[in-house]
Amino acid sequence: MGRKSKSVGPKPLDSSQSQAQDSDTGYLFFHMPNAKYGEFCQWFPSVFNVTKDEISKLVGRDIDEADPCGSITFNCAEQFMMFCKAARFTDRTHQAEILASSSPKEQKSLGRKTVGFTHDEWDLIKSEVVEAGNMAKFTQNAHLGRKLLATGDRILVEAASKDRVWGIGYNQNRAMDFQQHWGENLLGKALMVTRAQLRRDELRKQRGDWWVEEEN
Repeated sequence: MGRKSKSVGPKPLDSSQSQAQDSDTGYLFFHMPNAKYGEFCQWFPSVFNVTKDEISKLVGRDIDEADPCGSITFNCAEQFMMFCKAARFTDRTHQAEILASSSPKEQKSLGRKTVGFTHDEWDLIKSEVVEAGNMAKFTQNAHLGRKLLATGDRILVEAASKDRVWGIGYNQNRAMDFQQHWGENLLGKALMVTRAQLRRDELRKQRGDWWVEEEN
């Protein structure tokens, strides 16, 4: 998800540099929805609702002037992201087409066709959009929230070889050998923001209060 760029860097010196990534404090790699840890992928099936008002505030545009109340149901985080992308540029046609699609692959394709799109405008809100979508996804699907919390303090990494914006630009097999050349991993970072919030919410429930100091 995001702009593509070629992986860069020298050839790996030694494949033995790759370490086990499933320890409590190591790296946790994910990519496609049908693979291990697929629930962290934007394409993973996960129904959730977000109010129109919240989306309008998020994208800085009225997304439905005729009917601004109520909420919208999404079938995955990718659909939410692409809907917000179209909404940011007031592309009503693609907003509707993205909502009508049940395929995350098609949703992504439709989002790329957003009329009036500019990277500068999208870059202003894209991380916040993905964080909001994942908060809704993991809070409204309790079983997914538990899986995210179960990752502990591991660094979540989207091992997408063709995406250096939302992923790192390398697949899992090559990731550790080229760690110094990783991309931005914005999806992994958004998931860790979500995990931290879920953890705070759990502490509130356990303590029976409504405030817990945010993690640094």
